[in-house]
Amino acid sequence: MQQYLPWFIATAALAVLATLAVLWLLQALRRPAGPPPLPVEWDLLPRPVFTADERRVYRQLRDALPHHIVLAKLPLVRFCQPADPKAVRYWFDMLGANHVTFAVCSANGRVLAAIDLSYDRGGPPGRSTRIKQAVLAACRVRYLRCPADHLPSIPELQLLVPMGSNASRGPQPAQGTSSMPGATPGTAGLSRRRERSTLWQDSMSFHDSFFSSGSRRELDSGHGELRDPGPARADADLAPAGMVVDDPAPPRQQPIQH
Repeated sequence: MQQYLPWFIATAALAVLATLAVLWLLQALRRPAGPPPLPVEWDLLPRPVFTADERRVYRQLRDALPHHIVLAKLPLVRFCQPADPKAVRYWFDMLGANHVTFAVCSANGRVLAAIDLSYDRGGPPGRSTRIKQAVLAACRVRYLRCPADHLPSIPELQLLVPMGSNASRGPQPAQGTSSMPGATPGTAGLSRRRERSTLWQDSMSFHDSFFSSGSRRELDSGHGELRDPGPARADADLAPAGMVVDDPAPPRQQPIQH
């Protein structure tokens, strides 16, 4: 019997070690994986933002629409927002990787039209194209998808942006509480703050300065232009026919009490 005692001890020790190994493995699997370490050497090279075709379209857009802002490679989540705060993850997962090649914006940053270059040969639109078409239609943004070997002319690009009135220049905001009968300024401000809480910035995963309340106030009010407007008279002189330039109203003078 004594000759088998070392074997019993060794078997029990192996069983204990195996149990401890299994428990350690289970604990390691349950532990959330941290971010991978940063590389020691960043083996990257610079690349141009535009291809040759995109560079030609960008120059044509600047020539055709000198009074507008032209942004390149603009993500869809920069100019749309979920109406339901509970669906932020769903919409961000669907839209986060999509962008338009060019976005034509008004001076206050409102997107008026989007342009993409197409390299397919007449095939059906892919999933990314269908997503962009649906998003831009929902946001009432004009969308042009042109073949890379048949670029639009300057007159065709000018037709993208309506020039008749300010009201037709971009997507219109929904009717707010302040326009409803019986609404007070306090309830209107509270309603606007609640509406802002339904944006991407509700989740820290989608934190973006564009969706901050200050940026939203600029967009809603029409202020906060992206470039220096300069003298009001000069803007009015440079505006093409059909473009309405709103000059700031002069300050009201208080009556002098005698």
